[in-house]
Amino acid sequence: LYGMNHRMGKLKGIEKFDGSFFGIMPKIGDTIDPQARILLETTYEAIIDAGINPQSLRGSETGVYIGFTTIGMPDGIPEEIQPDVASSIRDSFSLYPGNGKNMYPNRISYIFDFKGPSMIIDTACSSSLVALDVAITDLRLGKCEQAIVGGTHINLQPFANHMYQSGRVNSVDGISRVWDENANGFVRGETVACLFLQKKSNAKRIYATVLHSRTNIDGYKNMGMLFPSCSAQRDLMIKTYKEANVDPLEVTYFEAHGTGTKVGDVQESKAIYDAYRKGRKDPLLIGLLKSNIGHSEGASGVAAITKVIISYENKCIPANLNMKKLKSTIAEMSPPLLPVNDNLPYTPGIAGVNNFGIGGVNGHILLAPNYKESDENSLKIVDKIPRLVNLCARNEASLKELFDFIENNPNKITRDFLALITDTMKIKPSLNSTGFPNRDGNNGYEYKRHSSVLNDKTSKPVWFFFPGLGGQWPAMAKALMPIDIFANKIEECAQILKPFNVDLKYMLLTEDKNSMSTMTNKFIATTSMQIALVEVLQKLDITPDGIIGHSFGEIACAYADGCLTTEEAVLTSYWRGVITESDHKIPKGLMAAVGLSWDETKKMLPKGVHVVCDNSKDLVTIS
Repeated sequence: LYGMNHRMGKLKGIEKFDGSFFGIMPKIGDTIDPQARILLETTYEAIIDAGINPQSLRGSETGVYIGFTTIGMPDGIPEEIQPDVASSIRDSFSLYPGNGKNMYPNRISYIFDFKGPSMIIDTACSSSLVALDVAITDLRLGKCEQAIVGGTHINLQPFANHMYQSGRVNSVDGISRVWDENANGFVRGETVACLFLQKKSNAKRIYATVLHSRTNIDGYKNMGMLFPSCSAQRDLMIKTYKEANVDPLEVTYFEAHGTGTKVGDVQESKAIYDAYRKGRKDPLLIGLLKSNIGHSEGASGVAAITKVIISYENKCIPANLNMKKLKSTIAEMSPPLLPVNDNLPYTPGIAGVNNFGIGGVNGHILLAPNYKESDENSLKIVDKIPRLVNLCARNEASLKELFDFIENNPNKITRDFLALITDTMKIKPSLNSTGFPNRDGNNGYEYKRHSSVLNDKTSKPVWFFFPGLGGQWPAMAKALMPIDIFANKIEECAQILKPFNVDLKYMLLTEDKNSMSTMTNKFIATTSMQIALVEVLQKLDITPDGIIGHSFGEIACAYADGCLTTEEAVLTSYWRGVITESDHKIPKGLMAAVGLSWDETKKMLPKGVHVVCDNSKDLVTIS
């Protein structure tokens, strides 16, 4: 159109949206701006990626801060409404909530039921980094417990393209030559991205830590409002690392705003040089992301942070593209400034990210990597017993993709990774979403698969059933002893029974069939197993909707309900076994052996229990 160059970075498939997953009817979903729809998706993905189930954040003080920039004309609203046509009024009104930019964060807060601050921030190209700074400040002030910080920029209409190219702000040939001698403007790009910010003490998965962030504005400039200020950017960088108590020489990597404009690149590089060069012997590695993906304007800040995180994760800084010859005015500052023009192995360290907008608003942030390294032990995901990995997904194809990723990437699947998956997959059916109906179970290194489809939106109840006699067998605890929680509880039960000359562990671990020959042994073996299994299930955060005990299984049932302690449950089972074996007759001496007098014993008996004391035979009969 109008002879414009068509080259730009484009997101693909933006017309696709699974509205029912978010509880949005198709007719409503069709009217929602693709940027708003993808923000919902990336919000969900960011939270899940952090090992958090989004449902667990419903009603929480979670803030939403979205950076975005726009020009007044291409706002997606029709030019005119026909006031005498009902459908025109209805359709036009529905376009406002679908296309209103304030709705970007508000819709996220609504869908996910977040109660914290929710705002759109527009400072032109620095919008998303300013949004990050506001979110960090609110977290520190206690205005929210965690935050979604996002940026979005998709070029849906040609108006801005025409304006930029006509004004020679865009590259005429559509090639992003950031910091290059022949740079002739920026190339437009697209980004929709969300970050999930948590306080470090609450974080399960950490890509990077924010050491500090700041923003400022150029103020009045002799060269005009749109001319970037080297001094304002320099002062911001210095204040940021001083307030963070960071030695500027510790900053080893800097992701610059660099767009490919003749003025902006020079002013920013001079600011970096003045702020970070003093005393520097090693080069300061410079990343120029817009040479790779184009300039995503209001979302460029979160895009730059994403690149830093990718560099941390892969211990490699991706190469800047299209630099044939470093611009002469910047070459004077190199070294120490060193653009990374080939993929460069990198030991993660403190990184700076810079962003500035055409109106003069600047943003700067310092990031530190997660220094925790995986080791051989972290890759031992299965030890002595099979491991169950529960997955749920939208459809069978995505379920298969999840499973294939686990099976085909053994060097990426750690204990921590599987623990995070376990937490995120604890999803209860929601009336507001069609959810994840496809379920899968994966056991051990043999990668056995079992899948099913959950058609009912209501959860089936979970009950614990504790049987009586008939469920015991030799070595019945042997396979479960590698589970520490189980083994520790069995050991506790064994110590309780030790004064009665009962070797509980022998009867639970031996293949000797005679170990279960007495009624007492059957009772205490079964009860101890049940108690230990309750401990394991509680640790897995499995809470029953109800519990049932049959026969002496009522003892463990009472333990699961919190009515009996471990000692009370085990001894109750033991004495019940002794009583049963002696035809309900107990030598009074046994009661004395456990410190109970006859009178004390009678006081402890519940209603309905009749006791006859035969002093001539020194026996107590219970019925």
